[in-house]
Amino acid sequence: MFAGLFRSNRPAILLVLVVLVPALFWPTLSRTPWSGHGSMPLFGLLQRAVGDSSWANGALGLALTVLIAAQLAYLVNARELMQRRNHLPALFFVLVLAALGKGPLLIPALAGMPFVLLALHRAWSMNNMGSALAPLFDAGSLLGVAALFYLPYAFLVVVLWGSTSVIRPFHWRDHVVPVVGCSIAFFLAWACLRLAGATPWHPFYTLMNFGGSTGLLLDLAPQRIFLYLVLSGMLLVGAVAFARAYATGVMREKNLRSSFLSLCAALGVVVASGWLLDHTAPAVLVAVPFAVFTAYAVQHGRRPLLGEFTVLALVLLAVWGQWGR
Repeated sequence: MFAGLFRSNRPAILLVLVVLVPALFWPTLSRTPWSGHGSMPLFGLLQRAVGDSSWANGALGLALTVLIAAQLAYLVNARELMQRRNHLPALFFVLVLAALGKGPLLIPALAGMPFVLLALHRAWSMNNMGSALAPLFDAGSLLGVAALFYLPYAFLVVVLWGSTSVIRPFHWRDHVVPVVGCSIAFFLAWACLRLAGATPWHPFYTLMNFGGSTGLLLDLAPQRIFLYLVLSGMLLVGAVAFARAYATGVMREKNLRSSFLSLCAALGVVVASGWLLDHTAPAVLVAVPFAVFTAYAVQHGRRPLLGEFTVLALVLLAVWGQWGR
């Protein structure tokens, strides 16, 4: 039932998330808010605005989860990443995030993800004709804002480089402008901190001492291994469907799907770096690409039972991930 509803091109179906997200993530309202060795300036401001209330932090995390799910569906449809318009990525994002997530929901990576999706939407709107400096500058600036919540997002500038390389002929300015936009965001943040007397500023300290509170743990317990195996099987089926769609797409579609693959590779580097640092990484970084790949496997509805079984399996894993402790 859920797969069929979200397979349609009716934006109103996203209202289901307003009920589904609180139902799945209700236990996060009573969890201790995120705390790390340090936080980037914008997330620090967000923490001070919300305070130490677990309910306030949890409620904001729920709102951001709904927002990111809606943004992801809009990005996929507006940029025509899939063969047909649907809202399956929004559903799968919520379910995968719930299945993988541990600890508090409101973390720096989740707070910065809306700006990452805005940056991708802006960058992937460029074409191979005319100038693309304005979209690339906007995208770089948005990534800079996202990095002021979660520093590794600055690394996603390489996604803009990869997208430019496949969508447009080579122009050196197209590769420099996103870096300038990201750097300006950091410079303005440093200037504000300087005026507020909060310098010296050590951004890289925010990557240390996560304390296992960012969401996705390298947990080799039998239950988690089963979860990883199920998700890996779904990812494999989705990757095969993605490869078929890539092979049959026109050049514009291939370019955008290549750009999406560069996003997956960059997020993989960020996740791997997090594991190397403290055996933990934000689950949202895995949920975003996983949701799109899984949606590819069931977007056509040729095997409706497969789609419903996939959703049912993810619902059970999500309920177990959030309520089974």
